[in-house]
Amino acid sequence: MKSELNKSGSNVSRTLGLGYFNLARGLGMVLIVLGHSINLYLEPQPTGSGELFSGAGSVFGGGIMAAFFMISGYGFYKRKPRKCFVIQRKLLLLPYCIVAAAVIISKFLLAVVRHRSFMENGGEFILTYLLGLNAEGGGTLWGIPVESVSIFWFVLALFGGWLIYNGIVQITSDRLRVLLTASCVILGYVLTLISKIWPCCLPMALIAVGYLHAGAELKERGLLEKEISWKWWGVILALILLSAAFGQISIVACMWKLGLADVLATFCTGFLFLRIYAAYMRREHTGKLMAVLEEIGFNSIWIVCLHAYEKVIFPWYRLTDAMAFCPAAGVLVCFAARCIVMYIMYRILMFLHRKLQRKKRGKFVLD
Repeated sequence: MKSELNKSGSNVSRTLGLGYFNLARGLGMVLIVLGHSINLYLEPQPTGSGELFSGAGSVFGGGIMAAFFMISGYGFYKRKPRKCFVIQRKLLLLPYCIVAAAVIISKFLLAVVRHRSFMENGGEFILTYLLGLNAEGGGTLWGIPVESVSIFWFVLALFGGWLIYNGIVQITSDRLRVLLTASCVILGYVLTLISKIWPCCLPMALIAVGYLHAGAELKERGLLEKEISWKWWGVILALILLSAAFGQISIVACMWKLGLADVLATFCTGFLFLRIYAAYMRREHTGKLMAVLEEIGFNSIWIVCLHAYEKVIFPWYRLTDAMAFCPAAGVLVCFAARCIVMYIMYRILMFLHRKLQRKKRGKFVLD
């Protein structure tokens, strides 16, 4: 199946629109899946993350996620609240609901096949997905065992952040918009001090408002191409290095060791990544690999959801046990297997989607 992006031609994708970042999003998704494959061979941390995303690595991981949000903010456009909700519900909540339901059904079927209790081996995901909980590493809510929505947190945070930010931009005063955006980021951080488990990934959604605003400002002010003074670069790099040396970031686990300094470091790291990407894109890049990465980026929301599914359902830890003698080979095999699984699931979803569309139009055309 050809990418929707490819149909429009490479020249269109190189303009500074949302499609311009498909390659960045595709590369980001590859790095995330590869990182999670590497983590299987590393010691788990209290946050639920592996060593790869601890310390300086946590700043790198947080920066990637911040860049994802900023890219969405770069393509942000104001709509009436009701229309905005309808569009984002289709783009974000629909994939989340479909894949979350698939996880629960799969867990139930596995419990039946293995003759074990579903409530003890999968039942915890019912409340988790219904409320959109970020219980990284597991936990309890009202005495009920719950799990984390895992990488689904990005979809929920983007959904909530987009709706909140869309409401903020309805205000005509620039100062008030900036004040409300900053207040959302600070409130998001404060909520992480109150509790580490929140419905609808609320703290992340509030912080995402800031990322979206930053992305919109990058586009408005042309900051991906404009010259920036060495003074500002010094501040940006200082914050990144401070967080890398002494901080610890896990957005989904609500961990910001240096407080708002860590939060600011993710903004700076995300901005740095996008500047590097913009510099790279000043020259034309073609080839099959670029086309594949662009297609992954174009379908990044579905890829995130499918990655969340295979991350929960497939027992990748058994592969690491079987290949403990050669971790490097184990990581590559695990990464390749995950890509194959996600590709097959993606093809199945696209097949079902086409069939549903044809049925809605009253046409029954065989492939």
